[in-house]
Amino acid sequence: MGYQYGDERIVEWLEENDYHPRSSAHGSAACLFLLDDLLHESKPFREAAQAGKIVYEEDHNVGDGDSKWNVDLVIGPPKKASDIQTQIGSGRSIVQAEPDEVWLAIDAKSVMTEHGKARRNRQRDVNSFADIMHSHYPGAVTGGVLLINHADRFKSPLRDEDDITEHDRITDLVSETVDIFRDIDRAKGKVSPNVDGVGCVVVEHTNIDDGCETRLVTEPPAPQRGDIAEYHEFLEIILDVLEERWLVGKPPDISDLAANSDLRSVLNQQIVDLARAAHDVGHEIEDENTTQEEVNSLKTEIEEFEAIIDEIERRFS
Repeated sequence: MGYQYGDERIVEWLEENDYHPRSSAHGSAACLFLLDDLLHESKPFREAAQAGKIVYEEDHNVGDGDSKWNVDLVIGPPKKASDIQTQIGSGRSIVQAEPDEVWLAIDAKSVMTEHGKARRNRQRDVNSFADIMHSHYPGAVTGGVLLINHADRFKSPLRDEDDITEHDRITDLVSETVDIFRDIDRAKGKVSPNVDGVGCVVVEHTNIDDGCETRLVTEPPAPQRGDIAEYHEFLEIILDVLEERWLVGKPPDISDLAANSDLRSVLNQQIVDLARAAHDVGHEIEDENTTQEEVNSLKTEIEEFEAIIDEIERRFS
């Protein structure tokens, strides 16, 4: 049997463990599978890991207050020289330890049901994640792994046992969701507040013990090879930037970027995200069907907007 990539392995994981929206287990699995893919695909990455020049950490906290973010996976040089002597476990040729700085940050998200609302929230999450990471580590390569469900029904563990969500026009919903993350602003290899890549993994998973096999969707509406939203293309994009910026040759001089990162781009993006969240809540008010989820999303965008204003005042007052 040949090497199995992360997009295939997450399907097996879902088959064995099911999905719970309040658990980070599926996100952790997706990120560790991606870590294995990085080690498999990149000789410079693998050699740096084996030499103890880079380590990885899960659930890494960046920032504080309104701009705090818990990152699913970060990779960078070890904080302590002793960390490189840590016994490597789990079969991976890279040490798990706290990095001194972040060279690569990955956030895992999912749209498993209620696609119309969830996809916009995840879009805001990806943009906010990239903004916060680059405000603390301007040279960090940032990526998002997005799990998207193509099943025509889904059982949420947060609902009553017999409350099954039916996904009407699921193919259109998934296609539109992939479009959103294909069109999201990307850094395109530059040191930028934008995310470097987003990889979409489309699955069919009902979360029901009904004999339906969980499977990886490889046909449309799943992104195809050559599409920047396709998982293997995403992996290649992330590795190309990471190798060029941090692993091959002289690292870039980013000493001044922390103080002079592109706040204008961050501010403009946050204004768009805030307007979109306000628009969504406004529609719900008109329909007299306001949900706490959308109200909380609006609150989050307001808090992030205020955090950017505070940063502007801190830098220039």
